[in-house]
Amino acid sequence: MIKEVIKFIAVVLLYVAVAPAMGAYFAKSRRAERIALAIMVSMPSWIPGKLTLMIDSVELYRGHTKGFEFSIIVATGIALTMAAYFRKEPGVKLAPPGLRFYLLYCAVSSISIIAAPNKLYVLMAMWKFTTAVLIFMGAFHAFRDAVDLKWVMRALSITLIVQTLVCLKLRYLEGRWQVHGWFEHQNPMAIWAYLCALPLLAAAFCRQVSQGDMMLFLLAVGSTALMILLSVSRGGLGALCIGSVAVTGLAFLRGPSLRKIGITGMGACAAVAAGMLALDSIMARVEEAGSHEGMEDLRPVLNRMSKKMLHDSPIGIGWNNFGVMNSLPYDRYCQVLMDWDESRGFRIIDELYFACPLTESLYWLLLSETGYGGFGTYLFFELLTLWWAFRGLLRFWKTPLGYFIGGVLVALVLTYGHGLVERVLSQTKNLSAWLIFAGLMARVQYIRQNRLPTSFDLPKVKPKQAVA
Repeated sequence: MIKEVIKFIAVVLLYVAVAPAMGAYFAKSRRAERIALAIMVSMPSWIPGKLTLMIDSVELYRGHTKGFEFSIIVATGIALTMAAYFRKEPGVKLAPPGLRFYLLYCAVSSISIIAAPNKLYVLMAMWKFTTAVLIFMGAFHAFRDAVDLKWVMRALSITLIVQTLVCLKLRYLEGRWQVHGWFEHQNPMAIWAYLCALPLLAAAFCRQVSQGDMMLFLLAVGSTALMILLSVSRGGLGALCIGSVAVTGLAFLRGPSLRKIGITGMGACAAVAAGMLALDSIMARVEEAGSHEGMEDLRPVLNRMSKKMLHDSPIGIGWNNFGVMNSLPYDRYCQVLMDWDESRGFRIIDELYFACPLTESLYWLLLSETGYGGFGTYLFFELLTLWWAFRGLLRFWKTPLGYFIGGVLVALVLTYGHGLVERVLSQTKNLSAWLIFAGLMARVQYIRQNRLPTSFDLPKVKPKQAVA
């Protein structure tokens, strides 16, 4: 109890005192604000124990969150938002575009508490996802000019390279096979990696990007490919390949150049070499998947369980309550898994069904826990981020920001598609990275809507004076 009180005092001081004080300092120092933005960009890759602190933790629970979660990245978001408040720039609104729609998702999802068997778990999810909006707001307020873009891209590059070094250590010094760096699992790491890497690959094609930055970005993208190969994540590898082709295609739509041809050729050669080196690992994963051929996969079974929950409660069975309702002693939905196991010839032992697995699909998890309302508002916010990125891509088409946005657009489409089979956007690290990119796109939308003068645009070429 004393430990929990100490934790509570520490997080209250962090959120209410330290973060606002840092915000007041950032309001006076643009360089300090940029450093904070760069650090925030890197935070989703940090070791979980260095990033978050849990109060009233339920260690064995496997839902979105197992306690009231506080994190340094949210505190950084508070500081960057408070910096905007203390600056008091005329005409600048503290509420970013899309803020009310994200909060609407949180509010509608919270209605599911009515049907939840464990209402405390709903409160934990309400706290986590609602306070996470401060990450979105912080990224929006700190991202204001072309120099900020350079800081963001360089921070992403260094972070990806560091994470790859961690993966190399795990594979070759510790002897692990499916490495996951500082993430809980290899799939969240792979999805985070390509979400960060594809915008860098896109920016490397832009001729306004310096040679030094181009080499750094390409090194980061190459590191990402190696990282995903070491994770042996088939979905992550496929997404990176598809995303790289799409980003390259967008670059050539702007017109060919020696830089684009060189990067494309070098990337193709690297892809072939990496594929040959990783052939054994890839074949091992294919053989592992093939050994289950002819048997129904677990994922559709868990999705059927989710569908049954949605049918019984259109408002959801309770945010963060899937791990409660899908297991004994609640046998209504657990029976779906029992019937499947029995059809495969397994003997049913009740003790094995007190902690059944969660559905892997983000969208079926949303439907079952938060009903049609939570799913619909979440999907709307996803589509909104894609719309911002698409309009920003057209607005800043040939600028470094435009290239970067093109990579973000491709990465978001792949990430949202990946949500069909992975629920990683409900997990703290991937959720934080996603909201950072959403905040950056909200800033682009804000600039476009208000037609603000910005250093993101290319400098205008002055017409040559006529010779007398």
